[in-house]
Formats: sequence, structure tokens, C-alpha cells
Amino acid sequence: MARYRIGVDIGGTFTDFSAFDTETGRLIGWKSPTVPGNPVEGLERGLDGLAQAHGIAPGAVGYFVHGTTIAVNTLIERKGAKLALFVTAGFRDLLIIQRLHVPRPQYWYGGRPEPLVPRERVFEIAERLRADGSVHEALSADSVRQAVAAARAAGAEAIVICFLHAFRNPAHELAARAIVEREAAGLIVCCSSQIWPRMREYERAIVSIVNAYVMPRVAGYLGQLEGRLAQAGVPAVPYITRSNGGVMTARGARAQPAETLLSGPASGVIGAIAVASRSGIRDLITLDIGGTSADVAFVENGTAQVSQQEHVASFPIMMPVIGVSSIGAGGGSVIVVDDAGVLRIGPESVGSDPGPACYGRGGTRAALTDAFLVGGFLNPQTFAGGRVALDAAKAGAVMTGVASRLGTDAAGAVDGVLRVATASLYAELSNLAAARGVDVRDYTLVPFGGAGPLLACRVADEIGMTKVLVPPSPGTLCALGALSADVASGFVHSLLCPLVQAQSALAQAYRTLEADARAWLAAEAPPGVARHRVTLAADMRYAGQSYEIDVPLEPDWVMGGRLDEIAQAFHAMHRRVYAHADPTDPTELVDLRLTIHGTMPKPGAAALARGSGAAPPSGRRSVLSGKAMTLAPVWRRTDMLAGQTIAGPGLVDQDDTTTFVAPGWIGTVHDNGNLLLERVRP
Repeated sequence: MARYRIGVDIGGTFTDFSAFDTETGRLIGWKSPTVPGNPVEGLERGLDGLAQAHGIAPGAVGYFVHGTTIAVNTLIERKGAKLALFVTAGFRDLLIIQRLHVPRPQYWYGGRPEPLVPRERVFEIAERLRADGSVHEALSADSVRQAVAAARAAGAEAIVICFLHAFRNPAHELAARAIVEREAAGLIVCCSSQIWPRMREYERAIVSIVNAYVMPRVAGYLGQLEGRLAQAGVPAVPYITRSNGGVMTARGARAQPAETLLSGPASGVIGAIAVASRSGIRDLITLDIGGTSADVAFVENGTAQVSQQEHVASFPIMMPVIGVSSIGAGGGSVIVVDDAGVLRIGPESVGSDPGPACYGRGGTRAALTDAFLVGGFLNPQTFAGGRVALDAAKAGAVMTGVASRLGTDAAGAVDGVLRVATASLYAELSNLAAARGVDVRDYTLVPFGGAGPLLACRVADEIGMTKVLVPPSPGTLCALGALSADVASGFVHSLLCPLVQAQSALAQAYRTLEADARAWLAAEAPPGVARHRVTLAADMRYAGQSYEIDVPLEPDWVMGGRLDEIAQAFHAMHRRVYAHADPTDPTELVDLRLTIHGTMPKPGAAALARGSGAAPPSGRRSVLSGKAMTLAPVWRRTDMLAGQTIAGPGLVDQDDTTTFVAPGWIGTVHDNGNLLLERVRP
């Protein structure tokens, strides 16, 4: 009987599981060490651990979904396929010219990313479409055949086709694809008009190139995953979380692996939204600190901010993704004191093998986890549920080395490390808040990952936030997010015309997109989708502008020809983003985008037993508070009752993480298991 639904998040250090028992309503969290170089083996070991510890038989798993970092790691590490690119004649230097991107206005020395396809494997094809999609020069089949032969001679494993204006008319790209498939059967071929058909050749080319670049590794991994699950007796078809916060079949992920680039971080945001909603919190900032990085995202009114302007490994990803920003401040981030005596953390990570020195696997460099252990924040006996023993002596040795280079003692070194980590997070959060024009004091910080709750109060103090919501199982929240994600996909139709002339084209585009979306949902939806909904948005701009803004629309406006309301929505959004608008200026409609959401059943939260007053501590531990070690109370999360309170400084221990309650903060346990920390000092 398909009794269990399992969500998985494979990180660099741990593979996290969240298993929901549909009969009892019980939610089980589990962590298992990731196997470097073979994440499927680590996943299989985790399933074995779940079976032994909680009696979850593989045959009882009816739904299986997980977030993956295979695609993004392939891109960052540049270990993808050897590609060739076919472009319109005259556009061979498309990838070299690129587009100027300055992530920080004050940083003038950033270089352009090295193209994933070198110039010698970019081939010009004789063809040309006009801006309206009409044919200016017919496709030359001979030039395609010659390019295929040259690409194969150069050792290309895949071919990407990106022609000028193909977003308006895909005919030439599709014809070229057919020729490639005849001339080089078995070669991977990706057409830009089929990946994400929007204008701007460079960005469209990059998305298509990334898709082909990561495809072999993603496909290989998914094939291995399906085989191992079948061998283990798991009947469920695996689903993968995608960058927009939805899920897709493994089949869909093979065809468009670029959709999974931010799969793991997106899962965490979805999980944070789910747990925060149980406490009535809808405006939040997520802080996911894992083994390699810290990821930050903003959520307004219960909805994650979706962006089409994210950069991954310095490449623009022009697809809808949950806006997540990352910095190198994870538990495995290396602690370095440079020749000038400056303390730095990351972005280099020790990974899971050998890992931090305290793992006892041969690591000799200090990492953030070593500082946490020396500072008393971690219990070496209960770390990761006791399945990973921490060596305090080895952590102390590497931190003593850091302290000597800083000219201080171990406590001073740990304090410095925590200050630098907090400052890095503060800088990222403050920049993101300024870019969005929001006041962080209106938001609640939701920390998760192995180290998020350890630094949350410090970060909140630094940036001026007054509330921190710690989920019941912060260390496995990404896995819970995967389990909670709806099935969702986006569709786009390029219009590029004045709004006043768009009425009939807009309605027709909506009908086409909706039909495509419903067909996709019927083919891709997992069992259990109860209902679905569609959301609509347009990319719009004032006539003459170079860039557009995202404007949510109502289907009734589109189908009813209510262009005035669409224009009003654009002006209002422009005023919100840029603090000005001119309703007398003509507007242009660039793209119409439709997203379909199939609602999946969500795991509930079992109500805690009620208590009152101060929660009694289970013991005390020496922990760094300020610049000195102090004896602080320690509470076991599993012993805490709804309605009970705690006050800092103190520690909340649980199998998957530790929460540091800073001085001046008090905590209240909610009925659903959430722990709300509030700052009471000025």
C-alpha cells in the first residue's frame, strides 16, 4: 500500500529526508551523509536508514520527489558536455560580445564569464528572419550539413541552435534540427525556440546552451536514480523540484534540465512558506545555511518572489525562477587568515569529504562548523542524530591555528568568525532589501539548514529584525519543501507590439498558452493533484525603453479586451518599481506568460501537547555569548510543549540542528511546533 510520501534534498554534506505518513499524519525527518561522487548511493543509504529506524518499507512509498544540485554544480564546475552552437550568419561572436552585467556598481574589475562554447565551435548558418518572423533569407540546408560535419569533427557532443528572431518564428530552427538529426543521429540537439522563446539572442542562447551543457550529467543521474529506486522496490515514479518552485517528472527534467538549476534552494523557500503559514506569517525572509553556502530569499504575502533576471555562475538565466541569492558562508566554508591578518570565510568549501576537521576524516583546514563546535554551539554526541561523531579536539586544534594567526585565544577566534559570517549575511540581506525597496523590520526571518538557526538571532540583531521563526525540523526543511511543492510550469508567447493594437493577438495568445498548459498538466501531474489554477503576467514597457517589467494580469482583462485595466496595472507597477509613471506615454506588450499550478496535498503538522510557563532545560553547556564563554541552559526541542517559553542566552538542541537564542531574545512554542523568537531588548 502506498502509505508514505517522501521528499529528499541532496546537499554537499548531508542528504535530507522528509517522510509523511498519510495514515497517521506523522512527519519524519532524517539526515544521512551524502556520498561524494555518487549521490544516488547516499540517497539509497538514507532510504535504508529510514526503513531500519522508522519501519518505512520501500514498497510503501507512493510519492517520491527531490531537489537536485546536479545541474547547477555541473555549470559551476564546468564539467558539462562539449557543445557546438549554430547561429545566423554574421552573429558568430554572440557569446564573446555578451551583455554588460555589473552586479555591484562600485566593483569595476569584474570580468566577463568565459563562454561555454569557444568561438571555434560556433558555426554560421545561411538563413535570416526579419523582426516580425517573416523570411528574409531561406535556410540553406547545405550550410547546416557542413556545420554538422565540422561540429562532429571538432568532437561536439551536442548542438545548440539559436537563430535571429526564432522566438517569433521557429521554422528555421526546427528545419535545421531535422537536418542535424538525420546527419548525426544520437547527437543531442537543443533549439532556443523550444527552451524559452523570448527575444534577446544572447540570453536565449545562454539558456539553451546551459540546457544542453548539463543534459548528459542530469540524464545520467536521473537514469541511475530510477534504476536504484526500482531495485530497492520503490514503486513511485521520481519527481524533481524545479527552479520555479514546482515539480516535474524525471522525463521532463531530462528534456529541459535547465529548469532544475535552482531546484534545491527553491525547495527550501517552498518549505519555509509552508511552515510560516501555519503560524499566520506571510511576509518572511528565508535564510538557508547548509554545508556550502547561505541562500536568501524574500517572500511577500505568502508568495515567493519569482525572477527572470537571475544569474547562475555569472550567466543570465532568462526563465522563471524563485529569486534566491547565495553567498559562500556554509558550515563547510573554509576559514582563512590572509597575509594581512584579515579573517575571511569561504567561498571555498571543504565539502563532505574530508569535510571540516571535526568530522575526523582527515580534514586539516578550519571550517565554520569547527568554529561552531569550539564555541559550544554543537553537541558532538547528537550531531545529525548521532550518526556523525564530531571530534572536539581536532576542531580545537585547527581553531587554535586560526587564533594564533589573529593574535587572540580560541574564544576570540570563534567570535571573529561569527562576526565575519554575520557581516557577510548582513551585507547580502541589506543589498537585497534596498533593491526591493522593503523594510526588513516588517518581515520575519525563517532560518533553516544545519546552521541557519545558529546564526539567525545574530543576523536579525545586525539588520534590525525583531522576529525569527524556527521550523520544527530546520535541518530537513528543503526536503519538506520538495514534499510540499505543487506541480507547476510556465509558458510564454512573444507579442512585441503596442498595447493598443494587442487586443486580438493577446486573447489568441492566452488561448494557446492555456491549451498548452492544460496538456502539459495532464501529461506531467503526479497522482493526487486535487485542482489547478492559472496565473497570468505580461512583460511590458514604455515605448522606447530597453527593458520591461513584470505585470500580473487577470484573465478577464485579456479575454474581455480590457486594455485600459492592463495599462493601469502597468503604470502602477512602474511607479512601484521606479517611483514614477506617466499614464500618457504609450506602452508596449512584449511577452505574455502563463503559469499553471496543480495543487498537491500538503503534509500537516501534528499539534503539540500543551504546557505553560518557562520550559525546563535538560542541562547546561558552555557557549560563546558575546566574547566570552558562559554556562547557558540547553533545551531539547522534542521536550518542549506548546505555550512554553524560553529566554536567551541559551541553546535548543535537536537531531538536525541547534538554535542559538541570543541574549535579549525570548521564544514561544506554537501549537504546530514552530518556535517564535522575539527580540525584547531595544
